[in-house]
Amino acid sequence: MRFKILFTFGFTLYFSVMLFLFHSLSTAIDLPIRGQPKGEPKIKVGEKAPLITPDLEKANKEGKVIALMLGYQTHCPWCDRMDRYIRHVMEETKNFDNRVVFSRWQVEHAKMIPPPDEGVKLKEAFGTEGQPWLFLIDKEGIVRYVYKQFVSGDKFERSIYEILGEKKDVPVFDK
Repeated sequence: MRFKILFTFGFTLYFSVMLFLFHSLSTAIDLPIRGQPKGEPKIKVGEKAPLITPDLEKANKEGKVIALMLGYQTHCPWCDRMDRYIRHVMEETKNFDNRVVFSRWQVEHAKMIPPPDEGVKLKEAFGTEGQPWLFLIDKEGIVRYVYKQFVSGDKFERSIYEILGEKKDVPVFDK
């Protein structure tokens, strides 16, 4: 009986301390939760996109539609899934006959790997918090769609065709 009481007390004490430490550490470092975008972006649909990296500037000068993902696929489950779906559509359509560019940028710390300067600048320019975010930008550099956290491959494909001004029969899987 004494062992049971001591074991229960020790077990409760141990997990109480661990819970306190975990909560304290998670609030002290204030890093974003992976796969959890927060709030609303500064750049909204219909506004001019800040195309501040060389790859985005080049794509815009070439008159291409831009799919810009702000998220790091190797450590964020939603970033990874969205990245795989988009890359699959881009491969299947041959980058929509070479009229669309898919650009991905790390904007948050990833397992102690800091984001590149360009990613930090994009995060600030677009006003995003957390990840992933997907901005679909037309040939004129205007944001046409903003997807927070996730977009399925079929919805991405329909959105791009709409930006390109085409009607394509894309199967619907995201209902």
